[in-house]
Amino acid sequence: MNASRREYLLTLALLAAGGLLGLAASSRPWGSARQPSSLSTTVTTVSGSDLLPYAPAVSLVAVAAVVAVPAVRRIGRQIVGAVLAVLGVTLVVSALLAVLDLADRIETWMGDSPGTAGPVTDVTTSPAWGIAVLVAGVMVLTAGVLTAVRGPGWPGMGAKYERPARRDTADGEGGASSRDTWDALDRGDDPT
Repeated sequence: MNASRREYLLTLALLAAGGLLGLAASSRPWGSARQPSSLSTTVTTVSGSDLLPYAPAVSLVAVAAVVAVPAVRRIGRQIVGAVLAVLGVTLVVSALLAVLDLADRIETWMGDSPGTAGPVTDVTTSPAWGIAVLVAGVMVLTAGVLTAVRGPGWPGMGAKYERPARRDTADGEGGASSRDTWDALDRGDDPT
């Protein structure tokens, strides 16, 4: 296996791993808090997708790009790579900011949620899942940069997936001329 193909496959694997890690980590609980009321105390768990609602979407785009990268060529790969790089940076920055201020973000989310009443107490955090989303963002960013920069040189899908080149046979070589086609139509024949 040549170096270009190995790099291509490793980038696709990195992209898939980043997308799947982002999906898994954003669905996990990043923390919880208690809200006492006059009759009881409610414990609410806050997931990563509650705090970063676009994290699962970015992760799904990364997983979908595993199919998109082989399907496009040159400029298409540069565009897909650039989009992935921007999404990866967005995920990294937002996850980093969320992890650095996780307790306050959970408290704010709880206070802004409809149907919640009373002060928020006993906020507990699980920053490991936020760090996992940050790592997933780095993986998507790296795969995006590699796709944008090195992707145009990678192998594409086989020729059996492409439309056959259309041959213009107006000169009569190898097929019917335009006049023959029109004559067939005039007779009621289907020239296709």
